[in-house]
Amino acid sequence: MSLLRPKLPRLAFVAMSLILMGALVAAPSVSGAKPAAVKQFTASISGGVVAGSFTETVTNCGGPILPEECTVSSTIGLGAVQIAVPTEFQPITSVSASTPSGTTWTASYNAATKTIDVIAPGGSNKLNPGQSLLITFNATTTACATGTKTFMTSAWGSNSISGSEPFTLQGDQPAVACVGSGGGTVIGPNGQTETITGNFGGSLIVTFGGDLDCSFDPAFGSQWSQFHLPTQVNITPGADFVAGTSPKISTSKFPAAEADSSSYLICYAVPTAGHTAFATRGGGLATEQTIDGTQFFVGILPNCYNPITGGTRTEPCVSEQFLELATNKIVISVRMLPGDPFKK
Repeated sequence: MSLLRPKLPRLAFVAMSLILMGALVAAPSVSGAKPAAVKQFTASISGGVVAGSFTETVTNCGGPILPEECTVSSTIGLGAVQIAVPTEFQPITSVSASTPSGTTWTASYNAATKTIDVIAPGGSNKLNPGQSLLITFNATTTACATGTKTFMTSAWGSNSISGSEPFTLQGDQPAVACVGSGGGTVIGPNGQTETITGNFGGSLIVTFGGDLDCSFDPAFGSQWSQFHLPTQVNITPGADFVAGTSPKISTSKFPAAEADSSSYLICYAVPTAGHTAFATRGGGLATEQTIDGTQFFVGILPNCYNPITGGTRTEPCVSEQFLELATNKIVISVRMLPGDPFKK
């Protein structure tokens, strides 16, 4: 289910900030002191398609459109990142890091400090303002109790861990939520919750955020762009996940921006590996798209009840959708196959 509302661009603010900084650098200094460097970064994490895998994205604040969490563009490059790994995900069995442009950074797991250490290969390969680094790793956890697990992340301008020019994190530290056997409820941003139930063992990993987009749908794409959940929910298998024998149900509850609950549509994605294209609300089949380097079937889900046949459609589908009057919140439940690790 995609829940991400379009963010207002901050281009004007960024331009103003850069102009002001330029004036600050150009103006003669009374003391002759060099202006302090601006060092800000953001970090987010999501579960991968493979059980126990994760990707953390680290971004040096800047670019033509400033990320929402950033207050101003950084003025120097970012050269090193360290991630403290929660106990439930130790040890890390493999880790790699690269930029979208293809530059590979040195990445390793330090068993003594229980950290993932990532360093740029030379000063010219540091993250410039506006650039991002993708850190992908695998954990061998066999149990993850229900609750939120934080991957404390630090960054520096130097090409060394705990070096010089420390950066300041903007926004929250990256975190994932574990939902144990049988299900549980996870609290997301802006009062949004996700409740998962079903006959499964082990754990599921829940993260919030992303840019899943169903505006391409010929029948309902324009409606989806205006009526969808506030923040995207990603649900993937933990390393200890065991599929049950009955469908899982994932229920989103969030403050209503539109009282008519039927206006909301659910954009759903499932990996193509091991799956077939599911039926969509418009009567067709989900289309194949690449998301973060992995192939997914993506489409807007139909209701589980089929008024034409009077029967129930095959999962995945929307099983419940209504406005909860007591709380003025929209409630939408998605029914999926027992073993489906999925992103929605």
